[in-house]
Amino acid sequence: MKPERVKRKTWQYPWGYKESFLIILELVLLGFIFEVLTKGRGFPGIHWPANLVTGLLLIALIILIHLLFRNHPFVKWLSSIPAAISAISFYTFLVLILGFLPQGNPHVHPVIRILGLYHIQNSWTLAISSLYLLTSLGLVILRRSSALNRKNIGFLMNHAGMWIVLAAAGLGSGDIQRLTMELHEDSGFINIAMGQSRTVQELPFSVKLIDFHIDEYTPKIGIVDRNTGELISHKGFTYISAEEGDITEFDNWTIRINRFIENALDDSAQYIPSDTHGAAPAVLVNIQNNVTSVVIEEWLSCGSYLVPAKYIQLDNQHIMIMLNPEAERYRSDIVIDSGQKQDTVAIEVNKPYNIKGYNIYQLSYDERMGKWSKTSIFEIVKDPWLTIVYVGIFMLLAGAAYIFLIGNEQTKEIK
Repeated sequence: MKPERVKRKTWQYPWGYKESFLIILELVLLGFIFEVLTKGRGFPGIHWPANLVTGLLLIALIILIHLLFRNHPFVKWLSSIPAAISAISFYTFLVLILGFLPQGNPHVHPVIRILGLYHIQNSWTLAISSLYLLTSLGLVILRRSSALNRKNIGFLMNHAGMWIVLAAAGLGSGDIQRLTMELHEDSGFINIAMGQSRTVQELPFSVKLIDFHIDEYTPKIGIVDRNTGELISHKGFTYISAEEGDITEFDNWTIRINRFIENALDDSAQYIPSDTHGAAPAVLVNIQNNVTSVVIEEWLSCGSYLVPAKYIQLDNQHIMIMLNPEAERYRSDIVIDSGQKQDTVAIEVNKPYNIKGYNIYQLSYDERMGKWSKTSIFEIVKDPWLTIVYVGIFMLLAGAAYIFLIGNEQTKEIK
């Protein structure tokens, strides 16, 4: 006879996935309790040098736990696969919430606000999740390092890199500075920027705007249903390009773009080319109704702060409009005075300029003025822990490459 299998009770060592995910639920509840107690204000964050001290203490504590209690059932569980998977699942769950729920808007449902789900990045729940994941990951690294060999090197580099990335990103979040600076073409050098709480901060450099320039795509044309106020679609397409010479069959109309003027002013019955600031795109459109054979030829324009918009009445239900052209790219030519020298640089979206530990990003402009804007808005970011994050990422990649090479060598040995 086969011996009767004794069913392990919940919370009886060794703990498995059930206990691991029950602990996750308890940690989520703990995070929510802290959020409620702080009225949804979130984890206040720690700043230099307190974050450095906290990081060193966490490392020392993990090492001490490993040296003194590594054979304790709880510590064994904490460095086990179920604990690691639950910790990663917890962290990933919060990252998913970060992507699905609007962040940074306090005017959300009261439940979402009081639980801190609208500011996951600085919530108590994420702080607890990070601490749990770093502790589990640190104990896993120490447990594997006790049997250091050629096969373990890739694993240790990979996991140590992940630990460094998570720790630096979490501990360094309190030191990140995000400032905005608004410059005008007729202004001189400016060395002050505005913080998120509307505080003014002086920078160790000065910036002057020389020129702001926008390259725009060709405007799009659409037909609006006056009853619903929505753009109608035809064969999956909603827009018509304003390219000169284009002929398009759209619903019941044949539309031909006879003339396109990139910058135009309204001269009574027609539009004329002009380089005047505030000139707007305009097209001369020939429209034939394929049902009634009625032909219309009129000007169409999206308008600007200077030029009134012009639409075309197609019938009792439909009007044709031109949408504001989308920005293809925008660039600010600036002069930066660091105190020792002056540099002329071009700042574009996703092409920042680094000076004295600050990254200057192109953020926005005066959208009311459009391409004629003489104002450029920059985001200035300082993240002193970013270098440490890069070190962790490099270790992650190096560990992955090492594991790949070792795997290839072992495959060749088998052959």
